[in-house]
Amino acid sequence: MHMRAGERLRLTMSGAGCRAMVSLNTYAVTQPAIEGLDPCEDGFTYDVTPWLQPGRNILTVVLIGPPGEQPFRLAVEQDGRSHLVLDEADFLPLAAPWRLWTTTIELVAPRHARAAPDADLLRPVAGANLA
Repeated sequence: MHMRAGERLRLTMSGAGCRAMVSLNTYAVTQPAIEGLDPCEDGFTYDVTPWLQPGRNILTVVLIGPPGEQPFRLAVEQDGRSHLVLDEADFLPLAAPWRLWTTTIELVAPRHARAAPDADLLRPVAGANLA
């Protein structure tokens, strides 16, 4: 996934329960599932734009334990457009006690203007009155 500076990145989760850990770079979006905290994050949208850094960013989802009544779902919206949906219902059955999913978000830094103006532009024009 590629983003330009100024675009917004929003994550919407449902079915997180006490079993999902979602993070962007080193910032946790959900409370750690291993602590068994109340799943107050379900159904909410998070603007994680401030956590993006120029270059490569990693979005990570870890699901611990068997699926609940409502499968985990994460929708990623880039600047108001749906970009991708991670739906646990689409996963193949797996006997492992956890699942890991990651994706890369490349943020292109804005192009900076020249650090110093061109020296020729600062030179007085012959015969110009600078008073």
